[in-house]
Amino acid sequence: MNLSKSNSNNFYYSKGTGKPMVFLHGFPDCPKNYENQINYFSELGYEVFCPFMPGYHPDDKELSSYDPTTISLEIIKFINSLDVGPVTLVGHDWGSSAAYGVASMEPSMVSRLITLSVPHGSKLVEAILTDGDQQRRSWYMFYFQLDLADMAVPVNDYEFIDRLWREWSPDWPDYKEFSKNTIKVLSENGVLNKALGYYRSTFQTTLSGSELSAEQMERRDQKISCPALYLHGKNDGCIGSNLVNGMEENFENLTVRILDDCGHFLHLEKPEEVNKIILEFLSS
Repeated sequence: MNLSKSNSNNFYYSKGTGKPMVFLHGFPDCPKNYENQINYFSELGYEVFCPFMPGYHPDDKELSSYDPTTISLEIIKFINSLDVGPVTLVGHDWGSSAAYGVASMEPSMVSRLITLSVPHGSKLVEAILTDGDQQRRSWYMFYFQLDLADMAVPVNDYEFIDRLWREWSPDWPDYKEFSKNTIKVLSENGVLNKALGYYRSTFQTTLSGSELSAEQMERRDQKISCPALYLHGKNDGCIGSNLVNGMEENFENLTVRILDDCGHFLHLEKPEEVNKIILEFLSS
């Protein structure tokens, strides 16, 4: 994988030539952990791009907000900078949230949409407000609102991050390598604070703020028009798989797959199965 910097000032890995494909990571995660997918799809005729999500590289500029709309707009700038035409857009966790925003606001930019582990629509927010099971799963979101989190998360070699990996993918003991990659990124100067800013900007209205064009405002709440695939692990310890129900209302053409014996990081837990499902979707 080659590490480059775009003219939109985003750092990203890339590999291969052919049809453009962009992977967006989530939290607690990093672009390096997509290495299996990058290698797999680059060998099948795709030019694969995997950026550091805004704030995850120590040389990233400080954004005025890290709310979901602002992050989507930053990814739109990044994709435009590639000058490769419509892309297959893949997102996991916060990467899914950003991907929904891109596909909604700039539909001509995305030929196919693939998202994992975070469903689209209002059900997740509703569950965080009203569902005790999801509230228990989402305890870390509330903790991240505290300034204390910036000091507590790094304690004991970022054991906090290891715990999230264990709890979110409870059937998968081989998480350590991927958690270690993530901790290396989060321990860089200023990165953890910016990563926590995603949660703070989402829940604290005083930290949100993004400027959309009139066309983007109009399109943002419309159904996503491109063919879309959604994957979720049945044993996800972060977001209950039941929240996928009704998600199709937000799409014109959606395929949903729930993977048994799998948790939140399903593309890492079962890479061969997930890669095959994605390839079948792209070939259909």
